[in-house]
Amino acid sequence: MPYRITLRSRSDATITGWYDGSDCRWSTDHKRRKLFDKKRDARPARDELRSRCPRNDKVIHIEAEQKDPSLDLGSPIMKRYGQYGPQNPPQYGAGDVK
Repeated sequence: MPYRITLRSRSDATITGWYDGSDCRWSTDHKRRKLFDKKRDARPARDELRSRCPRNDKVIHIEAEQKDPSLDLGSPIMKRYGQYGPQNPPQYGAGDVK
């Protein structure tokens, strides 16, 4: 099972970034995330990230990769559509604001 390192929001625990293995370390694009074969392979990178930014140590995690990124509450799809999902967007009436 592949694993990823995530940075989550302190306020609502959505994913705000993924470790991508580059010199910048973080990406907001989930397609650029670096996947690790084993959890133990991700630990040194996670520990380095936590040591570089101790203020964020509680929101940097190793998580199992999900097959469908839309299931992740922090994905751009879920941020846009919320509970509805891309296949079932909300229906707006004539006077509703989009």
